[in-house]
Amino acid sequence: MGPTPRWLVVLILGGLSWVPVSPAHGNPESPEIQPVERLTQFGITWTFDKKYPAGQYANGDYWVVGPVKIISISPPSVDEDGRIRNGSQWNPVLAEDQGYDSAKGDMKYNPAKNAGRPDGKDLSAENPLVLSTGSLVSTISRQELQPRPQLKTAAILTVVSSAPEPGSFRPPPVGTDKTSHWNKRNLDYSLLKSLPPVAGTPSLDSVERYFEKPWLEQNTSWTACYIHPLDNQACYGKNIAIQAAEGLLSLHLDYPRERKETLYIRLVQYGIDIYGSAKAGAVWIGYGGHNQGRKMPLILAGLALNNAEILEYGDAAKHLIFQEDQQTWYVTREDVGRPLNTRDNRPHEPYREEDIGLPEWGVQHLQRPMDDGRNWNAYYRNICLSSELGHALAAHLTPGAVPLWNWPAFFDYMDRGFLTDQADKGGKSNPIPAFVANMWNTYRTDPASRR
Repeated sequence: MGPTPRWLVVLILGGLSWVPVSPAHGNPESPEIQPVERLTQFGITWTFDKKYPAGQYANGDYWVVGPVKIISISPPSVDEDGRIRNGSQWNPVLAEDQGYDSAKGDMKYNPAKNAGRPDGKDLSAENPLVLSTGSLVSTISRQELQPRPQLKTAAILTVVSSAPEPGSFRPPPVGTDKTSHWNKRNLDYSLLKSLPPVAGTPSLDSVERYFEKPWLEQNTSWTACYIHPLDNQACYGKNIAIQAAEGLLSLHLDYPRERKETLYIRLVQYGIDIYGSAKAGAVWIGYGGHNQGRKMPLILAGLALNNAEILEYGDAAKHLIFQEDQQTWYVTREDVGRPLNTRDNRPHEPYREEDIGLPEWGVQHLQRPMDDGRNWNAYYRNICLSSELGHALAAHLTPGAVPLWNWPAFFDYMDRGFLTDQADKGGKSNPIPAFVANMWNTYRTDPASRR
């Protein structure tokens, strides 16, 4: 258990505002439930028409007992010179349009999805947002126009029918079930090793901060970069996967259990959010370097909470929904000499007899096998290898994860890729991060890491 958090109660404009003062380590945990008129997180404030019971989930995100009437969200979603900024979405669904910002970009703005402007008008006491159970994702836009990302910050307020138990995990924002099914006391710490750190190990504090704010998974197309908030998460899938790998591997280092708690909770919460999107039908298509890094957090959450339903979505034989699996396979006789793309000005070297049985990778192998190629300089090959390798190692280090993943071609390709990449020295872009490479060299060859 982490240390008990402290709290400040601040009187603002005659209303009670609840502001957490977190200790350096440990996690917010709801104290005695208190009625509040407003809640503030990550610079976003939700103001109600009266006091409602509220508290925090294990990761620090807020819940409030509804139905509630919100009369203000700050900063407000406003129409300035024809641009709508700082939008909110209520129970976001999987889609390639959004209600957060109307600036021109990769994702089209849908005014009907902006809950921060009821009926297309400014939110106010006269035009409130009335909510029953569900998730409200509120955002702060970047002031300047950006092709990606256009958002700066996002926070999630969950409206519940009754107060969840202290220590509960937040339900995913995508999906209709807002019940808290799991609690931090359910976490299985026996899954985590205590390995000596290697050269290049990042500080635990810096890795924890990666996951402090929610990572949005309501769009699994490449266009999602538009709504990946700058302060919350990386924009590009490669960087998302690299940061997630640092978190997954850091859990297996020899920090005391109480020091791992914050990171463990935050990563499991991310895995729960991925599960919510998967359950709603999300597919992280194998498309270049956009969608890697989501599968191992989901498997970690399923194992940590001992939940078969979460783990089923990680089984590639049942749900081939993650990029890492869609891009990897074993070369067969049918692959030898098959026609490949010759019109995109990219190298696509045909497969040969000696390649049969080789674990291989293709940029869009499941959707566009004509874009495969045996050449090691295939576009995006080094991007995906360098960002996914840490996830493969985390699976090897986590008891039960590899068989539950159920896609041997991915792991065999990672082994092949590391050996090939290490032999390909000098002048290479997108190298394997030093921390991951050193962890692999130290612990992938350790028989204990193969349990």
